[in-house]
Amino acid sequence: MTIELEPQKKNGFKSFKIMLLNHWKLFLLSMIVFVALGYAYLKIAPPQYLISSALVVEAQPTQAAPSSAFGGGISTINSNENLKNEGDVLRTRNLIEETVKTLNLNIKLFSGSGLLSKEIYDESPFDAATVNQKVDTIKKRAYEINVINRNTFHISNADENLDVNGTFGKPLKLQQFDLMLQPRAGASFSQATYSVQVTSEDEAIGTLLKSYDAEFSDKTTTAVDITLYYPVAKRGEIIVDHIMRQYLKDNIATKKAKIDSMLTFINNRIAIVGSELANIEGNYEQYKSNQGIADINEQSKVLVGNANDYDNQYTNQKVQLSVIYQLEKFLKDPENKQSIPGSLIVQDASFTSGLNDYNALILQRQKKLLSYTDASPLVVNIDEQLAIARQNLLQTIKYYRQSIELKTARLGDQTNLAKGNLKGVPQKQRALNDYGRQQELKQQLYVYLLQKREETALAKTSNIPTSHIIDNAKSSKEPAKPLKPVIYLLSALLGFIVPFAYVNNKTQQHIIINSEQDIQNYTDVSIIGKIGHSNISKGVMIENSAKSAVTESFRTLRTKIQNILNSEDNKIIMVTSSVNGEGKTFISANLANILAKADKKVLLMELDLRKPKLSEMFNHSSEAAGYSDYLQGSVDLADIIKSTELSENLFLISSGPVVANASEMLLNKKTKMMLDILKEKFDYIIIDSSPLGLVSDALILEKYVDMTVYICRHNYTNTEQINLVNQLRSKDNVENMYLVINDVDFAKAGYFGYGYGLGYGND
Repeated sequence: MTIELEPQKKNGFKSFKIMLLNHWKLFLLSMIVFVALGYAYLKIAPPQYLISSALVVEAQPTQAAPSSAFGGGISTINSNENLKNEGDVLRTRNLIEETVKTLNLNIKLFSGSGLLSKEIYDESPFDAATVNQKVDTIKKRAYEINVINRNTFHISNADENLDVNGTFGKPLKLQQFDLMLQPRAGASFSQATYSVQVTSEDEAIGTLLKSYDAEFSDKTTTAVDITLYYPVAKRGEIIVDHIMRQYLKDNIATKKAKIDSMLTFINNRIAIVGSELANIEGNYEQYKSNQGIADINEQSKVLVGNANDYDNQYTNQKVQLSVIYQLEKFLKDPENKQSIPGSLIVQDASFTSGLNDYNALILQRQKKLLSYTDASPLVVNIDEQLAIARQNLLQTIKYYRQSIELKTARLGDQTNLAKGNLKGVPQKQRALNDYGRQQELKQQLYVYLLQKREETALAKTSNIPTSHIIDNAKSSKEPAKPLKPVIYLLSALLGFIVPFAYVNNKTQQHIIINSEQDIQNYTDVSIIGKIGHSNISKGVMIENSAKSAVTESFRTLRTKIQNILNSEDNKIIMVTSSVNGEGKTFISANLANILAKADKKVLLMELDLRKPKLSEMFNHSSEAAGYSDYLQGSVDLADIIKSTELSENLFLISSGPVVANASEMLLNKKTKMMLDILKEKFDYIIIDSSPLGLVSDALILEKYVDMTVYICRHNYTNTEQINLVNQLRSKDNVENMYLVINDVDFAKAGYFGYGYGLGYGND
């Protein structure tokens, strides 16, 4: 039965505390250095004053013509002005460039020279300007000026090998330009040192843009807050005021340019629309003349009346012609002996007279028939007269009918003509309406353009910008940058962060373990022992050091192993490591020794068959009869068990002569048989095996042992090799494996519970 020890929990705060304790000198030095750098920065860095102002941006008013048919569809000036764009205009490079050129911001004056010089504005007795620029782009230059008297100065610059005297008011020829130092009126001249810094305009523009900003106060207002950080408060106020006034000036110029463009457009449109209106009116007049139209409405009424009259007359003639056809048919039948009604008589004098005679004969015949028969000579005589009268009537009707037919045909033609003229009226009316609409539209547009030309001409006379300044430029009383508390705080913070980052990065990147936490970060295998650093180069630890840290650490390790192997059947302990030099042989020898001192019979087995070193620690030769000889059958088991000088309870089996087939020898079944025999004779068997990170010999022995002690060495073992421990347990199923850290310096922090009670009970 084995006892599984719980690994110590990771403690981040303790690790942090340990790191501070281990590197407190580095942290203190870094803090001092960075605070000193912050102090130096405050001395060297130029102060930055905050200059602020405010400007209200408004859109151009829209002037429409409500009475116009167009309802104000065209704005006179900037009707669609986007206020957001005005904020962008205030940040444009063109605006800043004009300010730099006007105020000569590429030229700065400083009192003194070097790092401690301070920018000034009107404190110097002279102004500086450049003339006759000789290069496309000026390289930054700083000239030291020493005032000699009111007329003379000395100028120097190492970059141009310049070291001459100059005269105030006269240009001094330099490599890139001519420099003019103009004395100020009323200024007092005394011997003093100044500096003139000249840069290109592009560089000055870029510098100003970095410290300048213009933003709307909030989303619900059109006020723009303008801010600028500048080392000279007065000059900063002048710069901001100039930017705002230049913006307003550009605003007026832009407005007038748009007005001029609008006037040009309106005048062109007036000429075009006037020409189009004249063409439409001419075509309208020509159409009315060609169609004979004076007043289409009155003429339409006359056409309708004429058509009705012709149609009525035509109908009457058709009725009369129908009566004549019936009468003619009646007269042609000789059997008809009846009188003809007078209402059917055609309106013709000869026909009417003949019809009356015909009706009189019919009446006379009817009377004779009352007294006589049809054959009577009197009746026959009347019939003959009737025949003659009928022929005369038919002849008269014929001529009358022909006359009526001609008249009816003429009335029909006149009626059709009148109706045809009436049908053409809507088409003419539509054409007239089209001409009228075109004429009216062009007239309205022409009048509207005339009105807009007058409105635009009036707007051009206005010199008031739509935007206006609500707060003039004003600087802060104290420098806004740099802030001393912030600089010192940042310096102190950097003084802590930099060494922390360095140490932490070094800890993260190092490949050698230097604390218990490093091991716990890579594996949860229990650490059962931490062996202190020993100065012994060879052999087992010094016998007399009963109170040493190394001795105490081995005693603690002994106790933990005994607690784990708490059964008489659990006796075999294998000691291994990742690579050579981690101290597995040292740990094996001293662990066996400390167990022997507890009155336990202990056997040390040197089974690192490839590079045996254990025998030498006990002044024995590894080439003497040992394990390999026993497996080959050349000696008995009792012959290879040797006593040691350290303790009568401690015995040793050396490896024997080095062999080439070490792995095959360990696989020999006699190994298991040998261990079974030895377990009966000894309380503990300590096996010093080969490193697991190099060969697989220890894995062969692992199935025979009750406990595996894996050695890691402080400041030696690679953190990547700790992963081998995890692989042994997960992939190779190595159980009952525990870690021991060797060569620990307990004088340094990093190992919890170090000291092992040293000094307890001492005077």
